[in-house]
Amino acid sequence: TSINMNKQKKLQKAVNDGLAYNKERDKGSGKYALQGAAVCVDNGSNYVVAIVGGRGTKDAYNRAYLSARQSGSSIKPLIDYTPGFESGVYSPSTLMVDRPIENGPKNSGGSYRGEVRVREAVARSINTIAWQVLETITPKYGMSFLDKMQFHNLSYIDNDNLALSLGGFTEGVRVVDMAKGYSTLANGGSYSDRTCIKKIERVSDGTIYKNTEEETQVYSGDAAWLMTDILKGVLNEPYGTGHALKLENDQICAGKTGTANSGKDVWFCGYTKYYTTVVWAGYDTPRAMPG
Repeated sequence: TSINMNKQKKLQKAVNDGLAYNKERDKGSGKYALQGAAVCVDNGSNYVVAIVGGRGTKDAYNRAYLSARQSGSSIKPLIDYTPGFESGVYSPSTLMVDRPIENGPKNSGGSYRGEVRVREAVARSINTIAWQVLETITPKYGMSFLDKMQFHNLSYIDNDNLALSLGGFTEGVRVVDMAKGYSTLANGGSYSDRTCIKKIERVSDGTIYKNTEEETQVYSGDAAWLMTDILKGVLNEPYGTGHALKLENDQICAGKTGTANSGKDVWFCGYTKYYTTVVWAGYDTPRAMPG
């Protein structure tokens, strides 16, 4: 496999330490109730180099590969904005109106800002703008990009579902799919189907599987570049939702936070030139985690 044990230990420790404040355990299984999962992709080789499926060592269930969860706002760059740039209708400087939408979403905090540029709307994670973008380009068009990146658990029921703009999927998304999606942005819109299996060998038959890489240009280089430029603002701008998560040594990075309704799922998807890492936290049976 492509798993790097040094990076694996670091990522596992990060998940364990980050959630260590919550000691509650499930009465039936004895597992930690509050769980996390994370995947790190090497943007150079496109291989997954570390996978954390949960807290602790006694848990065989790999949430990073097996569980589908609501992505919240972390899906916006992949389904709304980069496809929006791709369509030619939107650019980072496009002015839009943040306003109440009938039968539409509310913003986190419940306020509206009026005229705002797309660039700021992403950094502030304004729901009404993401909704309007997907409404214009259509959910089917937005979904087609996730399809090209081999997202599992996509449902045809969602073809007209505007809630997708905020991550309201019928089934949900996997942590590994989100990591591959963001590494596609990091790689100029080029998607690779590699995960973590390099080859499979049998004693009697020798090599029975060897990975060959298939790459697909999912987003144009221009659209991916614009999205990356905007996602730097999520960490750099004082009003960015990820402002507290900036890396040390002024390492250039881009990313997006995500929170599902009532905070049942929380995400951070981020990348540098070198690595893409996606982290999820929540309860196996979803429950609210306000704040």
